[in-house]
Amino acid sequence: MLTRRPSLLRDPLLYGVALGAALVCAPFFRYVEWLGDEGVLLHGAARILGGEVLYRDFFEFLPPGGFLIVASWMKLFGVGFASVRVLAVCVVAAIAALVYATARLASGSRPLAALLAIAWAVFSQGDWTGVHHHWLTTGASMASAAGLFLALDGAPRRGAAFTAGLFAGTAAMITQTRGALLCVAVVAVLLTLPRDRSRLASAIAGEALVPAAMIIYLAARGTLSSAFDDVIRFPARHHAWIQPVPFGSWVSSQTWALVALFPVTFVLAGATLALARGARLRESRFDAALALAVVGLLGIYPRGDATHIAFTVALACPLFALAVTDLLGHLGRRGRLAVGALLIGLCLPGVRGALEVVTVASRSRPVPTARGLVVPGRGLSADDFAGDFTALVAQLDRTPPGDAFFFYPFCPMLPYLTGRRHVAAIDVMTPAYTPVEHFRETCARVVGEAQWVVIEHHWSDPSYLRMVFPAIADTDPPEKRAFEAALRRAFGRVVHASRTFELRGRTGSASDALCDEIGVRP
Repeated sequence: MLTRRPSLLRDPLLYGVALGAALVCAPFFRYVEWLGDEGVLLHGAARILGGEVLYRDFFEFLPPGGFLIVASWMKLFGVGFASVRVLAVCVVAAIAALVYATARLASGSRPLAALLAIAWAVFSQGDWTGVHHHWLTTGASMASAAGLFLALDGAPRRGAAFTAGLFAGTAAMITQTRGALLCVAVVAVLLTLPRDRSRLASAIAGEALVPAAMIIYLAARGTLSSAFDDVIRFPARHHAWIQPVPFGSWVSSQTWALVALFPVTFVLAGATLALARGARLRESRFDAALALAVVGLLGIYPRGDATHIAFTVALACPLFALAVTDLLGHLGRRGRLAVGALLIGLCLPGVRGALEVVTVASRSRPVPTARGLVVPGRGLSADDFAGDFTALVAQLDRTPPGDAFFFYPFCPMLPYLTGRRHVAAIDVMTPAYTPVEHFRETCARVVGEAQWVVIEHHWSDPSYLRMVFPAIADTDPPEKRAFEAALRRAFGRVVHASRTFELRGRTGSASDALCDEIGVRP
């Protein structure tokens, strides 16, 4: 049985962990490592606030939940960069607190739960601190996990089960695959409970609430059909197949412990089962912790790199805490102290890696943008990303405020940070991910409306794309080459060039006819 310590909401460690996680994020409050993923939500939310309609006026393959959360925050607190980074820090602090809560509920060990939560924050934050759909999904998932454990632990059960379902449904409306897995896991765990279907019904009702609200929202805007195409059909046809990489790819000294946590957790859980001769499988807390860890592991795929592991590994923490606590119960006092010292020692390389990231973030100078001060980082590939970014922003400030831009191929943070209108309906253009018709339609729109084009060289470089997406058969297909040739002809005036960026101005020869060759077979 769990030892009853201070009730969860009266536990000072819960708030201490949240504060600690917020402090971990402090060095990265204005830090931008690169211009990709975070910009998807920020630029999309800004477009919604500007009057554009999601899935009609611009394309996204993510569900509407993340965009509406960020747009609502911007509506209340402003679209500035500092405002959205406050949201990011709040989400990280909430995840850390929920890691502590779920690990404590699963294992009964407050010190171990606190160590796990702080270690997760230290090892996961830095380059990827920001408003990402992955962090929002993890926050909703951990809230669902807390509700699930409370439903199993004697809390007002219908309310706790409803909470578990509500946040699982919310997760599904932010990242469809991970949220759907969590919804199934919550139902599966509650199905194992004997003779009590009220909690199951409450959880199912909770799971249905947010998706139903999203369906009503989309139907009211006449975008239900297009949303289904963009969110369900498109990822299945184009997104998933370019993503696979080996488990733990691009691991660093900071993230190696997070990468190791999944296999170590399942090994420890197996040892626990062996010692108990399988009896643990009849315990609802173990079943819930195991189900959550499986959701976390499956949720990293198809892209199993270290970054995506960091996004989901929080779901494995309850099982890790439960298994470690159970195994420590078979050891004497000296054995427990030795294991504790070993766990702390294994964290030290990650702490060193985290401090290295802090050092990098502290060296870069802030750059003023339309959304506020930003500290550019190392970038994912450029030797002097910070310098190139600073020079580009200075050049963009010299262009007429009302001019329209096209940012290519994957830098949605730029239209958000600069406050410039991005004329295309899409903000990510990658071979195999972007179909031929999107290249053709975007070309016609850009040639017809844009005065300027900003090109990020690395994400259009076939060799770089092959490194990032090894599953793509052809990283320089004919439609990409024809599209880029049309851009060069329509925007022939090179105003600024660096190793990372190129700013090109419109020339008099720009015409829709330049796009006719895209997708035409020789």
